[in-house]
Amino acid sequence: MMQSGIVKIENYKKVLESESFSELESYSDNFTKLQRELFPEFSKRWVKDSFHQWSRQYEYPFVADAISDLSAGAGRILDAGSGITFFPYYLKEKYADIQIECCDYDPKLKEQFERVNSKLDKNIQYFNADIRNIEKPDKFYDMIYCISVLEHTDDYDGILKELARITSKDGHLILTFDISMDGSADISIEKAIELLAVIEKYYIQVTGKVSLSGSDLKNSDLLTTNYINTINKKLLPWRYPYLMFFKSLSKGKLSKYLLRNLTCYCGVFKKKPEA
Repeated sequence: MMQSGIVKIENYKKVLESESFSELESYSDNFTKLQRELFPEFSKRWVKDSFHQWSRQYEYPFVADAISDLSAGAGRILDAGSGITFFPYYLKEKYADIQIECCDYDPKLKEQFERVNSKLDKNIQYFNADIRNIEKPDKFYDMIYCISVLEHTDDYDGILKELARITSKDGHLILTFDISMDGSADISIEKAIELLAVIEKYYIQVTGKVSLSGSDLKNSDLLTTNYINTINKKLLPWRYPYLMFFKSLSKGKLSKYLLRNLTCYCGVFKKKPEA
């Protein structure tokens, strides 16, 4: 299983050279072509190419690797806060006997899943839900993965409590989230520490306890958007930072887009017996 914790540049480079990365990239490229064919309006609401984003190039291999290690005996997997990406279809290709389900707050995604299911002859079940209130029985899923979703909320306890409720006994949560190194966006270092503490109310880290502190996030060997900016700007989540900057100035606000520097946390957790 790949190492949990803050992603390091060294590990990122190894992933880029792996067979798993090549396999995921190929599947994603084909899926992106299919998206353009089936719903050309997609890019107006969602990222056109989810795989070729800075942290996703590590997050998807990380989650795929964890699922590979934990898939024995799994019957149901949930993609929590899924959007619509290649990834659940990739998993279904590899684990035909496992039921893959996706949920997201956007009800319009149901039609898009139906189109893709029909085209690929796959049965990925999608349902519209707030991940703080998922209408499934207790202990329903053997695994839940949640990729870069928690950056968009601050109700950590509400979400983790609900995910733990629907995680089976001895089931697992695979979680990734971005951390703002300078506090200018999304989850600050302080919030990341708070989030890990909430997770540990309900789950136990599988690969050994990985704590966070301000000093952990000041090492020069960490994967950050500043580093990505030096190797491939196209992978950054903001394509036109200067345009955003001038737009914000015109509204009398100082943009944070030129200041932000993000890193990424990836972890695998097992449900606590008492949760």
